Amino acid sequence: MDSSIRRTLWAAFAALTTLVAIGLALTVIVLQISKRQEYRIVHGSEPLLDAVQDMDADIVGMMGATRGFLLTRQTQFLQQYDDAIRDFEKKSATAVRLATSPRDAQLVSQLRRHFADMRALNDRASAMARDGQAENANESMLEAARIRRSSPDYAGTLSDEHRRMQAVQLDQLTGMRQGLTMLMVIVSIVIVVIAAYVAWRIERTLYESIKRQIQRTEAMIGSMSDGVMLVDADGKTLFINSAGKEMLGRSEIGVPIHSQPEAYRLRDDQGRLIKPNELPAAVTLATGRRINDMTMTIAREDKQIAIAMSATPMREGRKISGVVVTFRDVTERRRLQEELQLQAERAQILADAGAFFSSNIDPTWVHQAIAERTAEVLGDWAALILKAPDSNELRVASIYHRDMASLGLAWSYIYRQPLTVGDGIIGQVVSTGYPALMANVVTTGISAQENVTSYHAPTMQFASLLILPLRTRREMLGALVIAANDPERRMTDDKLPLAEQLAERAALAVENAKLFTEQVEARRKVEDLSRLKDEFLSIASHELRTPVTSIKGYTQLAKTLVRENDLATSEEYLEIALDQIDRMSRLILELLDVSRIETGRLEIRHEPIQWMSFVREVVQRHHTAVSDRRFHLNVPESTAAVSGDRDRLEQVLGNLLENAVKYSPEGSEILVSVELRDSQVVTSVSDRGIGIPSDELAQVFERFHRGRQVSSTNYGGLGLGLYITRQIVERHGGSIWVESKEGSGTTFHFSLPVTPVITPTDNQPQQTVTHA
Repeated sequence: MDSSIRRTLWAAFAALTTLVAIGLALTVIVLQISKRQEYRIVHGSEPLLDAVQDMDADIVGMMGATRGFLLTRQTQFLQQYDDAIRDFEKKSATAVRLATSPRDAQLVSQLRRHFADMRALNDRASAMARDGQAENANESMLEAARIRRSSPDYAGTLSDEHRRMQAVQLDQLTGMRQGLTMLMVIVSIVIVVIAAYVAWRIERTLYESIKRQIQRTEAMIGSMSDGVMLVDADGKTLFINSAGKEMLGRSEIGVPIHSQPEAYRLRDDQGRLIKPNELPAAVTLATGRRINDMTMTIAREDKQIAIAMSATPMREGRKISGVVVTFRDVTERRRLQEELQLQAERAQILADAGAFFSSNIDPTWVHQAIAERTAEVLGDWAALILKAPDSNELRVASIYHRDMASLGLAWSYIYRQPLTVGDGIIGQVVSTGYPALMANVVTTGISAQENVTSYHAPTMQFASLLILPLRTRREMLGALVIAANDPERRMTDDKLPLAEQLAERAALAVENAKLFTEQVEARRKVEDLSRLKDEFLSIASHELRTPVTSIKGYTQLAKTLVRENDLATSEEYLEIALDQIDRMSRLILELLDVSRIETGRLEIRHEPIQWMSFVREVVQRHHTAVSDRRFHLNVPESTAAVSGDRDRLEQVLGNLLENAVKYSPEGSEILVSVELRDSQVVTSVSDRGIGIPSDELAQVFERFHRGRQVSSTNYGGLGLGLYITRQIVERHGGSIWVESKEGSGTTFHFSLPVTPVITPTDNQPQQTVTHA
């Protein structure tokens, strides 16, 4: 704004302010004076009038009290009489003080004399009544009543005179107010004249200034990089600057607002033509509000331009005279914002997924959480496929469909695929470690009848199918399958980075759950080993202490008997001591075998062994050593041979025979049978002993395991024989298992591979070796 305009405006403002302040001050002063005068006129005489009226009322009360005493002779009327006199005196003093004018003082004085006359007559009547002169008292009261009736109305006279005086004073006050009104009219006329002069001067100054401002504005708008459009009050385009013409691709003006979307090719974010009433200019014209940064696109022939359009109303007083519309190219900014928003959404999704996956480390929960979260974020359903340890087999760890009614379709598709590393699309991804993305997939290999009748195997169409490998630094874990049936949720190239990062989070969660499981299992094994160690130390100390004690005792007895020349008994005791030494040797050998097994130093020498003859020989030796058991052999006549260590295999069969003898009653039968099954020779040892409880069958081949019945009876041993037996059999390429029923005996089976050079020559006749 020019300095001259600023000075003129401030001078006019100061003059008007001064005049208005003077007028207001005069008005306030006059009004205050008028208010005080009016109050004094209207309310100034009220106390005096009230006092005079009270005095007149006290005279009436005094006469009434005297009359009551004459009629009833009650003393209470005398009290009322005295009260009326005292009240009159009080009001009389007030009236004398308030009667400032001579006329008021005269009327008050006359009323006081009238009171004195009336009091004298009433005192005389009261005295006559007390003296018994009732007639004279009545005459005195009649005289007082006559005087009261003939006396003037002092209160009314005083009130009338004051009303006349108030009327005169109010007329004077009204005249003063009219004079003040005329003065304010004159002041207002002066202010209007001064304001008109100032307005004329300002108008001339502003006209010149506006001309200069228009020239500056036109130059500034023409050089702006933003588009500027002026719209009049009717909505027609009046002006478009060069930047606006360049963005719009055209320069038409005079276009009405209902035709502007089509003329300037304005579209919304979905590509639809903008409605005329939704344009910023239309909204501003209708509401008078400023519209900021409404985004839309300009559909030009060569490209799509995103713009942010704002509208500011131009006002003339309270009327909107037009709208200034500004718009700028925000195509690049929108692209960056969309990219940043996409990155932020991906980061949030990955952060939520990582936190969700790590919120629990139970493998089953983690597997299901991965499928659920993946299906919710990408595609319609997801499946987690994991590779079995030490195998090429794949297994479905979890699967989830956003529509639970379609979960069976997802299961049917997965289980129709080859779940082996290297086979099928899933196996290829796990084998190569490269992801696979397919679009518009239709399942094949299904008959028309099966497609119609089977719920679990209908034809399934995918808008997209993505299979991602799950791998860590240590190993390949499996694959993550993400499928979309709905085209709106299909996998696109821009979603691939999110899917790959989600697969990395999933692989990390699976590995963490696996490591946790391994840690828990390792801890359990350590605890079991600690428990077994404690049990072993207890059992070993007992088992080794027992033969040592027996050896020492029987040796001392034999020594004593030798001195006494009782050689027969001493020899018997020495035999018992030797048996205990053999027992302790077997225990020590078992411990040595376990040590060799654990350290991998158990040597197996392979040589061909004719198995049938070998079994007969071993059984025959045990038959000879044990005289109270009946051994039955069911061994075929065959030259089938196995390749193995003769001593170790004899140890296997011997352990089974010793257990059969140990845990079966005296005189019972022990059956040893051999069968040829394909390329395996299966050997079985059965007894009719105490049997094994069903809940302990899975533990009989573990180290240091001793069953409840063994621990509760006098059966010796460290619980290592069956563990050593299993290790020897497995190192020969065979397997061992047990069948038992508590109280009905036990059967141990072990199989060994047959060498292919020897074939069977005869049927399988049963041989029975019996020792009674």
